[in-house]
Amino acid sequence: MTEEDPLHLGPAELAARYGDSALRRSNRFEVPVEQWDDDPPRWGVGALVRRNGRLLMVRQDGRWLLPGGVLEPGESHAEGAARETREETGVAVEVTSLAAVSVQTFVRESDGASREFYFATFDAVPAGDTAPADDPGLADEAIEEAAWLESVPKSTFDRDLVATLFAADSAEH
Repeated sequence: MTEEDPLHLGPAELAARYGDSALRRSNRFEVPVEQWDDDPPRWGVGALVRRNGRLLMVRQDGRWLLPGGVLEPGESHAEGAARETREETGVAVEVTSLAAVSVQTFVRESDGASREFYFATFDAVPAGDTAPADDPGLADEAIEEAAWLESVPKSTFDRDLVATLFAADSAEH
């Protein structure tokens, strides 16, 4: 297999690297012109971390999310998910598999211009201390809380996907 820059992989190529068993999702969002980014990142990564029937999540701007963020140059998707989880929650994790790949199409409301953003969600397990940080996130992040939750809150971003993955992951353990 030829080594490619992870930032330039497409969703199908990433899924193939992990055996093509990941759930695939597509979403379309209209974006007001003032929120349009002319130079957006290509990949985001996150982790579905489960421990004793609970899910590790972060709350930011009043919404719950899986820990995650933007893939950085020079790291694999799995490394990015582990790094983001540690940065946002203080919990070190070991990535075990690719759970889902989402293609998010953003459409600028003013003229219909569109762009795609990819997001890889990995299954992961804690690798050490499992207590979330008292002051989660980095200094420039607005993370209000990191916590182990028994269920997926209604105010979760992409709640259907997170609930599906959490339920599937719970059934396997």
